[in-house]
Amino acid sequence: MNSNKVLESIRKILNFSINRNGHDKIFEKVNLISAGNGQCVAEMVVEKQHTNGYGTLHGGFTAAAIDVLSSMAVLTHPRVVEDIDSMPNSGVSVNINVSYLNSAKIGDKIVINSETVKLGRNLAFLKVTLFRKDDNVIIAQGTHTKFVG
Repeated sequence: MNSNKVLESIRKILNFSINRNGHDKIFEKVNLISAGNGQCVAEMVVEKQHTNGYGTLHGGFTAAAIDVLSSMAVLTHPRVVEDIDSMPNSGVSVNINVSYLNSAKIGDKIVINSETVKLGRNLAFLKVTLFRKDDNVIIAQGTHTKFVG
C-alpha cells in the first residue's frame, strides 16, 4: 500500500480518537510524520497541558503516548495494513512498560518513534522511543505488548 495513503489513514484513525473528546484529546497537538511497515513517527511541541507540576513532560502523557502511538504502528504492519481503511482493531494491551530517562520542558520539540518488533498470531510486541529533537537526548523508552488474536 502507498506510504502516503497509510499515513493519511493513520491520521484519520488518530483524529477519530481525538475527536471523541475522551482521554485521547491530549494528542491533538501530536503531528504524525510518517507511518508504514509497522512503524510510526510523530512529533510535538511540549505545551503546558502535557506537563506535570514541575513543568516537565508528564509521565502519564508519556505512557499514554507509548500506548496510542505503538497501537498506530501495529496498524501499519504489512499483515494488517491492507484492512486499514476499515478501521481495524489494534488489539488489547497486555503490558506496558516505561523507562523515564530524561525530561522535556515546555517548548521542547520531541519525536516519538514507534515500531512493531514482532507481530505474532496472538501477540504484538512494540517498542517506542521518545527523544528531544534538538539534542537527540532520549526522554523515555517503552515496550507495549498487545493481544491481537
